[in-house]
Amino acid sequence: MTFRDPNAVGAVVLVAVFVVGLLAGLAKQRVALLLVGLVAVVVLGLVVAGVTGLDPAGPRDAVAARLTAVYAAVVPPAIAFVAGWLVTRGTWFRRALTAGVAVLVLAAFPYAAAGAATAGALVP
Repeated sequence: MTFRDPNAVGAVVLVAVFVVGLLAGLAKQRVALLLVGLVAVVVLGLVVAGVTGLDPAGPRDAVAARLTAVYAAVVPPAIAFVAGWLVTRGTWFRRALTAGVAVLVLAAFPYAAAGAATAGALVP
């Protein structure tokens, strides 16, 4: 595993965001930290994806590709953060189930289809 491998970096980022969500779920003001954390994850994801280049008036394929990149940058950390927050509640079975469902959603989320559907709604 090297830091030149984008999959390795992505895995490290998701684990770090999961741990931050876990710590937010254990804190005193957990609901406020959930909201602040989600806003931070979305803003950082948008910065990473570089939304400034998104032109809704452009061709649908270009908008769909940009939105797919946005979804790929925002959705996984958001799911990891919420899963970390939720894992602090309930029994060990519920915690394992929450983590398992989060992994399945991360693996099965249709980023390209979501980007194309959103582009279809935005671009006439």
